[in-house]
Amino acid sequence: MRLSVTPGNGFDQRTDALVFLVDENQWHDRLNKALAGALSSLKNRKVFEGKSDQIASVSVPQGKKAVRAGFVVLVGLGKGEEMDSEAVRIACASGARRARSDGAARIAVSLVDVLRDNRMDPAAAGQCAAEGISLGLYRMEKYKNKKSEAENDISRAVLCGGRASLSALRKGVSIGSALAAGTAYARDLINTASNEKRPPVLAAEARRMARREGLRCTVLDHKQAEKLKMGALLAVGRGSSAPSRLVAFEYRPRGNKANPIAFVGKGVTFDTGGISIKPSSGMELMTTDMSGAAAVFGAMLSVARLKPRVPVVGVAVMAENMVDGDATRPGDIVRAMSGTTIEIHNTDAEGRLVLADALHYTKTKYKPQCMIDLATLTGACMVALGNKITGMYGTHDDLIERVRELGEETGDRVWHMPLLPEFGEMMKGKLADLCNISGQRWGGANSAAAFLQHFAEGTPWVHLDIAGPSHTSKSEPYRPTGGTGVGVRILAGLAMNWKRLPRQKGKAFGTE
Repeated sequence: MRLSVTPGNGFDQRTDALVFLVDENQWHDRLNKALAGALSSLKNRKVFEGKSDQIASVSVPQGKKAVRAGFVVLVGLGKGEEMDSEAVRIACASGARRARSDGAARIAVSLVDVLRDNRMDPAAAGQCAAEGISLGLYRMEKYKNKKSEAENDISRAVLCGGRASLSALRKGVSIGSALAAGTAYARDLINTASNEKRPPVLAAEARRMARREGLRCTVLDHKQAEKLKMGALLAVGRGSSAPSRLVAFEYRPRGNKANPIAFVGKGVTFDTGGISIKPSSGMELMTTDMSGAAAVFGAMLSVARLKPRVPVVGVAVMAENMVDGDATRPGDIVRAMSGTTIEIHNTDAEGRLVLADALHYTKTKYKPQCMIDLATLTGACMVALGNKITGMYGTHDDLIERVRELGEETGDRVWHMPLLPEFGEMMKGKLADLCNISGQRWGGANSAAAFLQHFAEGTPWVHLDIAGPSHTSKSEPYRPTGGTGVGVRILAGLAMNWKRLPRQKGKAFGTE
């Protein structure tokens, strides 16, 4: 889909549909007349009043030339003074999807009410509109022989705004398009069937993406992982015929020799639970257990296109947690790359094991300014926060606040969870240094985060447990059913707005 920007209110655009975002407190007399009074009729019948949950399609009467589009999609913004970036994102997504379902292939989107009275920064408006339209129209149908919605796709979208705002709008559209592209790429990876994305296959895809986008890419295979003594990672993949892989993307601006910021993602391409096997009900969703790695892939694609000033490293660690005669057993003890020994009491607590080696590798190899890891780590986090919000843990207050703010800006909301000394104590082993589960019924997300904290120690670090929002079974305006790509826009946004962290002594494992 091609996105462009033009001045005006969109009435003069010869498109299949004009998507008009309507402030509940504004009256559009010219639009009402062009639609032969349909706007006032809808309002009188309380069908459409501009409220945030309202949308309506209206045909343009024959002979009327005030609006050149074939039909108009009215989308409510709610009260303008309460409007925020998420409202614009949702409205643009809803309008584009309605236009597509009504048969449009080309649309114009009027942002006049968004930009009215400098209500919203034009660059921010352009970014949110580009994200909403692109992500709202996302769909993956490569496995379907019969395409949905009469096979039509939106091939072109034009954003219409004030002439003085065009430059800023274009800049925003450029940023939003790059963020949406990374998110869509992550969704594609998540929604790909597990038999088509085993660790070696994903590693090969990483090389292709890096070559295409101008990133450096390093892939560690099974033998290299053995040489580096990545015993935790290798323990998870032992039951699979597909060997584990670790992928590291590098983006370095020319002339910038600063230490990078680092993103680390869990990529369990399918999770049976191992010998501690999962119940069969719902196991098909374990194809999404690599959503953290997918977020890193997508964020690095966005970073390559946005070209921030800070160097960025993205590490994705991939394994398949299967069952065979060589699979890791409960009771086994493994040695991580850091030298830490780990008792395996439950082979379904595997994400923290692959991340243990990934975090240590990233910390020692790249000496990053900070590390952000993402993982579909625990069902316990879903119990605590539901399926809309990411649980966030961390050791650096300023970094935690930046991630929280980006969560609010992007709509990928996060909630700061506690990381107390007792959680670290819970993860200490009896025969080894650590155990991979706490053995206690409650607070599983907290103790899992404390386990990861041990391997991030000394580096400002944030852990995002995305188990809930990584996948949705109910289609939402810009999150269609399937993988959501949660976290991509947070990571890329952090890189784009990076400022050095203030000094703060990191919290050690098991201490305040």
